[in-house]
Amino acid sequence: MPPENIDRPGRGEANPRRVLLSFDVEEFDLPGEYGALPPPEVQMNVGAAGLVAVLDLLDRLDLRATFFTTAVFAAARPALIRRIAARHELASHGWEHSRFTEADLARSKAELERLSGTVVRGFRRARFGAFDRAALAAAGYRYDSSDNPIWLPGRYNNLGSPRTVHRADGVVKIPISASPLVRYPLFWLSFKHTPPALFRAVSRWTLAHDGYLNLFFHPWEFTPLAAFRLPALVSRFAGPPMVARLEAYLRWLQPHGTFETLGEFAARWESRSGKV
Repeated sequence: MPPENIDRPGRGEANPRRVLLSFDVEEFDLPGEYGALPPPEVQMNVGAAGLVAVLDLLDRLDLRATFFTTAVFAAARPALIRRIAARHELASHGWEHSRFTEADLARSKAELERLSGTVVRGFRRARFGAFDRAALAAAGYRYDSSDNPIWLPGRYNNLGSPRTVHRADGVVKIPISASPLVRYPLFWLSFKHTPPALFRAVSRWTLAHDGYLNLFFHPWEFTPLAAFRLPALVSRFAGPPMVARLEAYLRWLQPHGTFETLGEFAARWESRSGKV
């Protein structure tokens, strides 16, 4: 079934288009890519400060999101994990951010479920790295959001991969959103460097064409990063300016689509596509 038809208007439904907002919750190991890895506690503190800023923002706007979280971070900040689970969807981002084995699929899911008391259904591989996709269903996952179907120089070239939601390897695949035709990226990095009017125009085009948007950010983006030697490419607008920038965008986006978690979207897509 074509992605743009996944959610026909139902009786009483004001807006059938869906906005899937997610955050990759992790230890702040990004400076390690530039030769200066912070101590573990600093990594956790930065991630936690940003996460609080994000959760407070979502509370102000009365929005729900999906939080792909590493088990290491969750074990270090269990109170924040309980806060996520009380209102949002908790999903797996692996055991830790910088290392991965296939065994991490099952053990991160089990640890997150133990800490939160909720069922974990989704997974996103850190840095969109390669892994055995067939192992996801075996580990008990229902959906995967580990594909960014764009070309990101120096990272990956996924221009040949499916752009929209589909089923493969026994799970629902929900790639990060990119525009039709040219695959203009709609994720945290392009959000920082695209003029707001253009980003909104591409968002509206993609939402109208596909029927949904799948957007993601990192909590560490929403806390000041001046103490770390990072290129402006990734640190631009860090802290309160990024909170304000995202808040303005989300307030603009609210009338254009209904916000829901990736787990809710995946379950509804399976049901309506007949591919359960």
